[in-house]
Amino acid sequence: MADGPLFPVIDGNYRMDAEPRVGIGVVLERDRKRAISLRIPQEDYRLRAGEDTASTPLAPGDYTIRRMDSHFTVEAEGACEPIKIDKAAPVTIVAPERVRAARSGDGVLVRDLVAGRGFHWAKTIDQTLTGDLEFHAPAGSESVVVVDRLPIEEYLTGVITGEMSGECPIEFMKAQAIAARSWLLGQPRSPHPGQPFHWCNDDCCQRYQGTGGWSERAVQAIAECRGQVLVTAARRYCDARYSKSTGGISEDATLVWNENIDGLVSRIDAPKGSAAERFFPVTDENIEEYLVGDWLKDCDCYASPSVVPEDSITRYLGRVDEAGTYFRWTVTRTQDELCESLHDRANIGDLLEVRDLRTGRRGKSGRVCELFVDYLATNGSKKTATLKSEYDIRAGLSTKFLYSSCIVIRAKRNDAGKLLSVDLVGGGWGHGAGLCQIGGLGRALSGQAAEEILMAYYTDVTLERIYE
Repeated sequence: MADGPLFPVIDGNYRMDAEPRVGIGVVLERDRKRAISLRIPQEDYRLRAGEDTASTPLAPGDYTIRRMDSHFTVEAEGACEPIKIDKAAPVTIVAPERVRAARSGDGVLVRDLVAGRGFHWAKTIDQTLTGDLEFHAPAGSESVVVVDRLPIEEYLTGVITGEMSGECPIEFMKAQAIAARSWLLGQPRSPHPGQPFHWCNDDCCQRYQGTGGWSERAVQAIAECRGQVLVTAARRYCDARYSKSTGGISEDATLVWNENIDGLVSRIDAPKGSAAERFFPVTDENIEEYLVGDWLKDCDCYASPSVVPEDSITRYLGRVDEAGTYFRWTVTRTQDELCESLHDRANIGDLLEVRDLRTGRRGKSGRVCELFVDYLATNGSKKTATLKSEYDIRAGLSTKFLYSSCIVIRAKRNDAGKLLSVDLVGGGWGHGAGLCQIGGLGRALSGQAAEEILMAYYTDVTLERIYE
C-alpha cells in the first residue's frame, strides 16, 4: 500500500504531498467478538505478528482468527492444527501491494460485522474489506478489536456506498464524499479515545461497509472530487456532519451538540419562496401545522416525497437502511414501552409509571432538546426527570432509537386520566444538522451540482482541493 500521512492532520497544513491513510475500527470491544471468520480471496495475502517485519503467506480460503486469553490462533479451514501466535498484538493480515479495489466485492470477506450499533436498524452483515486488517487484544477485555488501514479515497468509496446507495446520482455522491472527507479532517477529537483507531465503521462516525456496494458511478464520483474538502472562514476543515433527513429545515449544531460548529447553522431545505419559509423557525405554535398541515400536499422541500418519492427511495438508501416514511411519520409507544425505554435508556431508575411527557426547548428545525418526564416513582412520590439533549430524547422514547426529536406528543388516557400511550408525530430522520442525505439526493435529482448542494447546507465555507 502507498505510504501517506496518518490522520488526524489537524495542524493548519491544508496541503498534503500524498493521499492520507486512515485506520477504521470495524470490530469494536462492545461487539463482544472473540473470533472473526473471514475468507482470503487470492494469493499474496500475508500474516504478520506483532512488530515483526517477517510474514507468513496465507493461501486463499476460509479462516478463523480467535482470541485465546493472551494470544491469538489462526485456524485455516481443513488444516489439522491452528497457528498459535504468542507475540504481542496486533496480528495483521497484510494486503497485496496492488489490491486497491477496482470493482464491487474485492477484498477480504469478513463475516457478521455489526452495522447500526444501538439504532433501530442494527444488524450483522458480511463485508469485503481492502487494506491491512489489524487484530488487537485490548487489555482488561476478552474481545477482539479489528482495524482496517487503507487509503482515504478507497475508504470514502465505501462510505458513500454505505451511507447511501451506489445508484445515487453522481453529483449527490460527490457532495456526500466531500462532506465525509471534510468531517474526517474537521473532527476536533477522536470519537473513540484510547482505541487503536480514530474512527469506527458505523453511524457514530461514518458508515463504512467496504466494497460490497461499490458501483462504477461511485468510483467515478470519488475520482471527480478527489482531495476536495470544505474549509471554513476561519481556515479550518469544516466538521461537516450530516444526517438522513432534515424533515424540511436543518438544525443548528449548538442545539444538537451544545457547541458551535462553524458552517452548521439552520437552513430551509427548499427552493426560495417555498411555503416552508413561513415555518422558520419551527415553534410550539406552528409545529402541528409544520408536521401535518395541508401545506404538505404541495410541499416542495427537497427531502419530501414530492421530490424523492417514497416508493422509489429504497433504490437510493444504504443497504442497512430500512424503507420508511423518512419525511413524516408517526409511532406509538405504550405505557409499558415508555417505562422500559425511559428506565433502561434514559436512566430513570425509580420510574414506576409515566404520568406525562412535556416538550421544552426546541431548535429552529422543531427538534426538541429538552423533555420533561413527569412520573410516579417506585416509592410512591411524584417526580419530574429532564432529558437534556435530542440524542437522549430519541434514546429514551424508543426501545431502540427514535427517528428524530422533531415531534409533537399526543397523549391517550383512560377515563381516570391515566396515561395509556402516546403517539409521537414526527419529521425527519437523524439530528438534522449539516447535509441532508435525502434532501441532497432530491437536489441532485432536480439537476443541482455537488458544490451547489453543499453550499445549501453549510454556511460560509469554500471548496478546496488539498491533495492531487
